Amino acid sequence: MPVHIASAIRSPFTPVEGALAGWHPVDLTAHVMNVARAGHHIDEVFVGCAEPVGAQGANMARAAILTAGWPDNIGGTVIERAATSGTAALHAAVAAVTAGEIETAMVIGVCAATMVQPGASALARTYGRPWGDGPAHRVENEGGLLSAPSAADRAARRAGIDRVAQDEWAARSHERRTLMSAGAVITPIAAEPGDRVAMQRGAAVTADTARARPSDLAELPPSFDPDGTVTGFTFAPAADGVAALVVSSQPVGPPILGVGRSAGHPLDPTGGIRAAVEAAMPNGVSPAAVDRWELAEPTAAATLLAIHELDIEPDRVNRAGGTLSVGDAGAAEELRLIVDGLHHAEPGELVMTAAFGPTGAAATLLRRP
Repeated sequence: MPVHIASAIRSPFTPVEGALAGWHPVDLTAHVMNVARAGHHIDEVFVGCAEPVGAQGANMARAAILTAGWPDNIGGTVIERAATSGTAALHAAVAAVTAGEIETAMVIGVCAATMVQPGASALARTYGRPWGDGPAHRVENEGGLLSAPSAADRAARRAGIDRVAQDEWAARSHERRTLMSAGAVITPIAAEPGDRVAMQRGAAVTADTARARPSDLAELPPSFDPDGTVTGFTFAPAADGVAALVVSSQPVGPPILGVGRSAGHPLDPTGGIRAAVEAAMPNGVSPAAVDRWELAEPTAAATLLAIHELDIEPDRVNRAGGTLSVGDAGAAEELRLIVDGLHHAEPGELVMTAAFGPTGAAATLLRRP
């Protein structure tokens, strides 16, 4: 049973303590859900969230359904799969629709990084240490576990991806996303600013907040390793945002042609992305046939490694810019790749989106009608 994307919108994406800092994630999610619903009957809500604790905990999918004023017989599920949580929620919804369990689902990616900082689920150790000792023991002979940026930094140096290449990719990302408008898919949100933003409460936020570009990239110090290549400009900091898709068995909107997931070595910053992309490719379709690649940009190093791993042309990747320009809104950023990718694609183009990190990768192949 083919599955189609009947609706695809998102909020603006703003930095931590930015224009959306005061929004509770449940309230912001409910607002975006109501806009995305657009008259569709919804059977189930799937929420992808990389940090389902605190303000994003206790099954926020159900809380958002009730807050949105939807019928109380609609159920909600929260999915956490680290760097691929948003895509995992989409793939779960696709599976449910394909199996005939439901006809239409709402899929949400959410990240309220101001309220629930990245890594929050590992910070409160009242109930024990997350992960225990097993994963660290598994790679102790390879230098031990590393953070995702540090793993990307080390892998990039081994692959000969130097700092100049990373700076150039980040600058390209910033320039292209700044120039390319996604206004048609951004629903205006009333500002609830943090203390660092001089903006009137309630004013309409209609666009992403781009990061400032340093005047001299060469002067930036390495951010994670004193001898490393990743800097503050080639690393995407946390951001706030919500993205929403409605997927349906009804033949309306772009069809989803394939989905794929993978996992890789704990020190592989691309999470085995090649396997995820291959799984998403229908028989007879090759990577060379894909017109647009929308890849996550947690760091410029990781994205360049993914491009190298997939052996694809950089010119076809993130043609309208990427994550590095605005910041990483986690699960919402994963779905933004789809929302914006379809918006910028030409009719008939194949679009492959892929999120990835050391915990795994997830890819989705779509066609713009």
